[in-house]
Amino acid sequence: MCFRPAGAEGGGNTCPECGKTVQAMGGIQMKTCPFCKADFTKYMNEDGSVKAAAPGAPAAPGAPAAPAAPGAPAAPKAPGQ
Repeated sequence: MCFRPAGAEGGGNTCPECGKTVQAMGGIQMKTCPFCKADFTKYMNEDGSVKAAAPGAPAAPGAPAAPAAPGAPAAPKAPGQ
């Protein structure tokens, strides 16, 4: 015997901004993400499903590391060595 609701096999939509899965509530698609509060209306298809987000640009490289501190000066050498 299966106790799943009739619409449980549908899965969910992925938020185009935060990437989390957003389930439909009572068969009604959400208009905003409950996690990041992103507005879905600019991403919706005509059937109400959410379009996949376009891939983002690669991240910028990190800042270079600071140079290392100079070493301690060596002791002066005695004459004749």
